[in-house]
Amino acid sequence: MSTYNKEYYFILELNNKSMPILSPDEDTAEKPYTTQQLPLGTKPLIFENGRLDRQRAKNITPVSPPPNILFSGSNIVVKDNIREKLMLLDIENLAIQPSIYIDHKDHWHENYWFLTFTDRFDCWDRDKSTYDPDPLDQLGPPRYEIYTYSLNDDLLEKTPLKSRLIFKMGGTTEGNIVVHKSLAGLFNTSGAVLVPISDFGVTYP
Repeated sequence: MSTYNKEYYFILELNNKSMPILSPDEDTAEKPYTTQQLPLGTKPLIFENGRLDRQRAKNITPVSPPPNILFSGSNIVVKDNIREKLMLLDIENLAIQPSIYIDHKDHWHENYWFLTFTDRFDCWDRDKSTYDPDPLDQLGPPRYEIYTYSLNDDLLEKTPLKSRLIFKMGGTTEGNIVVHKSLAGLFNTSGAVLVPISDFGVTYP
């Protein structure tokens, strides 16, 4: 087992059916906002609750007010207070982009920011992790479905901590966001759950 496994956490969506799932509006969907930093002056990204119809069909009232962290797949938007602290760290490969969430009451929440990782950090150990050996058929680097994780000690030791405080995991189909324990408290807030790398697939989910 990697000595780093207990130093890192996945930032995952809280398992709560009243939570919204971000769905981009038509204009946002046309932008490469999940992988690129958009030019200054680009209008904010706009999201709605993509789970709303299902919630209404089951008489589930979406959480209100919306939490500090919202999810679109493995991507997240965060509120102002989280963004402000991340900005102070000047994290490489992280673009923090203005966003708006329109809730089920058509209220516009303009205090959200989309975390765009312009590169991924592939640091899971192929010998110590368990995964489907057949990668997703695609152009570019292979991505695998991973069942349990163990991190690559040698790679992490060679990488300065500042460059691995928070990153999007590479080489996987999920591309979950990973945060170092020194920064984990910032994301231990409403809307998200922090899962230690060593627990993923073992005690969670």
